[in-house]
Amino acid sequence: MSLGGDIAVAGQPPTGGWRIRVQDVTGHPDAPATGPSAAITISEGGLATSGTGARRWRRGGDMLHHILDPRSGLPAAPVWRTVSVAAATCLDANIAATTSIIRGWPALGWLARLDLHARLVEHTGTIHTVAGWPREPQEPQEAMSDETERDETKEIAAA
Repeated sequence: MSLGGDIAVAGQPPTGGWRIRVQDVTGHPDAPATGPSAAITISEGGLATSGTGARRWRRGGDMLHHILDPRSGLPAAPVWRTVSVAAATCLDANIAATTSIIRGWPALGWLARLDLHARLVEHTGTIHTVAGWPREPQEPQEAMSDETERDETKEIAAA
């Protein structure tokens, strides 16, 4: 089941696992990805992506978004554009992804200590991977054919 960036899988996975495209820029699943993207597979658990790009607005001269830092009551500092996390459950993945947006730079070490597979994209587009998430090229990729993308799909295990 997929709910706007959160995916929970259950039951017998197809051969090779459930194939999921994780992308930095929201778009239709059948359209070629724009911006950084990765094709991964999971066999169990959940995957969640939190980001600051879709629900945002301008107040005065400031760009604001919907993920609030409970310490200040203000939108989290603009470190990560998106964070995707694979975990034992979709709820755990969602909590870790959203918390990582709030934690900013310390999220890299926090996710590693928890051994959660994660992909964090800076506002500049630089991609960081943690705890076994497949590494990606740093340059934006041209749209790949389905055959090419399938060959580059990486398996990650839910933590």
